Amino acid sequence: MKINHYLTGILTVNTYMVYDEKTKEGFIVDPGGYSPKVTADVKEAGVDIKYIILTHGHGDHIGGVAQTLEDFPDAKVIAHEAEAEMLGNAAVNESKSCCRREITLDADIYVKDRETMKIGEMELTFLHTPGHTPGGMSIYVDKHIFSGDTLFCRSIGRSDFWGGDFRTLINSIKDKLFMFPDDTVVLPGHMGPTTIGDEKRGNPFV
Repeated sequence: MKINHYLTGILTVNTYMVYDEKTKEGFIVDPGGYSPKVTADVKEAGVDIKYIILTHGHGDHIGGVAQTLEDFPDAKVIAHEAEAEMLGNAAVNESKSCCRREITLDADIYVKDRETMKIGEMELTFLHTPGHTPGGMSIYVDKHIFSGDTLFCRSIGRSDFWGGDFRTLINSIKDKLFMFPDDTVVLPGHMGPTTIGDEKRGNPFV
């Protein structure tokens, strides 16, 4: 598995382009803004982008979806089923404040908690981790967790936006993410990477 990292959008979201090096099938996580570098890297590596996966529906994480789909028109958008309302409602997804324009969209595929999917030889597990948003989710694949705005390095996502709840967020981290081995790499939606073990030992919020 190969993971490429990019900073995209006004709020410099961590966007990831991930692919199976054997089959060259891949996916993009959270295109917060359009990045020609992502497209260039996909073409250079010969990757077939199958999906755009959204950890949640806030504007800073979805701002580049439409333009990215122009480059990869066969890609399907994936989100958790509880995030449909946020994706479709600019009044609650903060897109105007994040992206200076109203953004709405509908996912092609809505997944449930612990649903799995194969992309090439990679097996993804979708974990419902609400608290930052009602349908926030994390994606586990090959000893890595894409945690969106649920868990950061020594921090956690905000819970004061529409649909957020602090206790729910903490429970998501403890009950879902902290169940993975300590050496599991966490790739968050903002800031740098960390590990489950480091967050168990040093995150002051959990």
